Amino acid sequence: MNNVSEVFDDIFSNCDVLISSLQKEKDSSLQPCEHSLQEFHSNLTSFSKVLSHEATKFAIAHSSPPFPDVATTQSLAGTLCNATSQLVGCYLLLPYNCGSTFLQLIEKELESLLLGLKQFVEAIQNLILKSDTLQPCLLSTGILWEFCDRLPTLPKNNKEAVLAVLNREEELINDAIEELEQAVNASANDEIDSEDETVIHGVGQELQPSVRGLVKTAAALIRRTKKVVNNFNDIDQNRLDPVVENVSSMSTEVDDLICSLYAPVNLILAVGHGNKLSSKVENLLKTVQGIACEDDMAWIELLSKAVQHNFQNLQSKAASG
Repeated sequence: MNNVSEVFDDIFSNCDVLISSLQKEKDSSLQPCEHSLQEFHSNLTSFSKVLSHEATKFAIAHSSPPFPDVATTQSLAGTLCNATSQLVGCYLLLPYNCGSTFLQLIEKELESLLLGLKQFVEAIQNLILKSDTLQPCLLSTGILWEFCDRLPTLPKNNKEAVLAVLNREEELINDAIEELEQAVNASANDEIDSEDETVIHGVGQELQPSVRGLVKTAAALIRRTKKVVNNFNDIDQNRLDPVVENVSSMSTEVDDLICSLYAPVNLILAVGHGNKLSSKVENLLKTVQGIACEDDMAWIELLSKAVQHNFQNLQSKAASG
């Protein structure tokens, strides 16, 4: 190569090609996944360490004048690109039936890493060609190290990836329940201002038992769903993915429903949010029923009746309010 700019352009092009390869659909045929995952995580840990090491070498070599000649920069860039390709390559070998929640999580992390690598290389390029300061290089190197360190800590399979989503939603819903309890306790104070928007009173107080029942049913369902997911051992891990589709944003529906209890209360809005949460819970129940065992059917039916009961009570209270 004639100049160092071409070396940097090649690194950028390599990153773009790898990003494009991540976005291609995988073969949908069912293949044994367990061995592939074991090999993948072993390679992921090794290759992320190699990439971090090569990035450090590249950064140190170009941190201050005199900068390396073009041939040396090209050699360092080659090992950097090779480490990056190996890292992405071990992901591309994973079969489709490892589960889309897990695959999408890894894909997103790798894409973020590649974008971080481009920023890292750009900072070094600006240091050499534009006499930029060292600070952007140090910052982008640290960010790249963080990406490399985080990869081995990600969920190891689709089951863990789905459970991570369930844990997040459960935590958010439990926080909402705690907030609701506090608001209900504050409302017991006879001296509260009727215009105070930080407590639940009036018609909101009439609706809150039904709302609390709906929200607690949602929380109970997530707890039960975690156990079902934990016991799932089918070869096609994609069967777990509809759980994520149905539980995602459930905490948002919970928040919207609880917020509708605060003054000024819009009864139509409150019932609408209750209907949305009820539908979410019912859809998740149907999904769980498809992956659960016979022993789980009793509690699934019980929670389904609880949803219907609480929502009907919410409608009745709103109609009389």
